[in-house]
Amino acid sequence: MSDQDKMQELIAIRTALGFTQSRMAHEIDMNLRDYQAFEWGEAEIPDLYLRAIERIAMLYAVRHGNPMLVPASMRTEALQFARMVEAED
Repeated sequence: MSDQDKMQELIAIRTALGFTQSRMAHEIDMNLRDYQAFEWGEAEIPDLYLRAIERIAMLYAVRHGNPMLVPASMRTEALQFARMVEAED
């Protein structure tokens, strides 16, 4: 995934959740200015932060019963996982 793609994914997840930049920075335990540097393309987004944000989106989707909060890139994997868990029950 390119840096531009990561930026767009980050912004898409944050806006889908209805979070401000400040709220997202708080959720990943980062100061606002460092988070803004990710969104503004001033700093490379480490995969660790992107994965953490995707996980936050997954948790919010479950809490709010809204699968559309899960990033599109994760929906297929999430459905496959759910089917695996369901099959084991």
